[in-house]
Amino acid sequence: MPDEWKDLYGEIKARKLSQSAKANIVKKVEKSGKLLFILGKYEKSTVVDKIYAAQRDVCKPEHAAKKILSEYDVVVIGCPGTEIPKAAFTKFRDYVYEKGGWLFSTDWALRSVIEPIFPGYIRWNEEKTDDCVVKCEIDDPHHPFMDDVQEVTHSDEWSKKGKEAKGEFHWWLEDKSFPIEVINSKAVKVLISSQEIYMKWKAAPVLCYFDVGTTGGRVIHQISHTHLQKGGIGGKYVLALILSNILDERVALRYNLKGQAPSYSQYDGTSTPSAAPKGTPGYGNLPAWTEADAGGYAGSGEPMQPDASKGDAPDLAETAMVQEEMQKLPPTQKCALGDGNFEDTIGKIFKCGGCGAPYHESCLNFQISAEGTCKICGRILLY
Repeated sequence: MPDEWKDLYGEIKARKLSQSAKANIVKKVEKSGKLLFILGKYEKSTVVDKIYAAQRDVCKPEHAAKKILSEYDVVVIGCPGTEIPKAAFTKFRDYVYEKGGWLFSTDWALRSVIEPIFPGYIRWNEEKTDDCVVKCEIDDPHHPFMDDVQEVTHSDEWSKKGKEAKGEFHWWLEDKSFPIEVINSKAVKVLISSQEIYMKWKAAPVLCYFDVGTTGGRVIHQISHTHLQKGGIGGKYVLALILSNILDERVALRYNLKGQAPSYSQYDGTSTPSAAPKGTPGYGNLPAWTEADAGGYAGSGEPMQPDASKGDAPDLAETAMVQEEMQKLPPTQKCALGDGNFEDTIGKIFKCGGCGAPYHESCLNFQISAEGTCKICGRILLY
């Protein structure tokens, strides 16, 4: 039904407006809240198209680098994320670290976008799910993102909305969804998990987030896609409620509508890292990822590169020191130039100090003499 999501958000808004503590926030979101949705070919914008907000923009992934991200409260990155030019990665990083922006990503974007930009927090555990519906558990019903979720799912009205039993809700996993492995358990907050996912694919998180930087930046990630929810209207209602809660919280913090809300470090007593942890095995030097890595999809297998003809090239004023890679790289690790892996390499291996892209010594010398910039992130290489 075409207006299903509009009706759901209308119901959610009416419920929040009836609660005095939330009414002013909802009104402010309607007046000033801004959301950007970066399309993915496996991620539809249906869910965010109808969310109450002053501005809801949708852009194609190839245009992501041209957007002024600081204009938005929340930026949603749709699966798979592989079509987003590397030039946008620096913008994503600066948006979160320096501007305090919030990124919300889905499914395969974990591997293609989140891991390279924010290493050391969460990663794909290299398992791939089936197409199935799993039962979920709310790990923290008191968190602002989960506001009202438990109350709704335990209400008598809940079971009338769809096939959900009272107190339960389910999540639809797409075929080959990427399970989320938590690396930094002190920094990552898991809000929804599933024991079914854990038993089958060795990682339980369904929805989680972590804070980065010192300006309030936050990265939120969920398994599967926003529009893929079964269990009748009930399952969709929960997802719409969560997304509206995220936008509400961001706007409330931005305009200080309820006093300075607690940061994650204040919220559960752990330390919020000001930067990604260093020395995490396999991170900071990730191979270029394509859809072919997930299996079942056609991909070039070549490193993703910025396209200067489309305006995707980053600001070349940015520089990066070349560093010698002292650790042994995994057999699947590819050279940034696409010139094989490092399994039988005799010579030295170097990496870009900006994005961590690895190079054979000969490949690095060729790249510096030919272009002078990193093949992956476009920074000027200082050797």
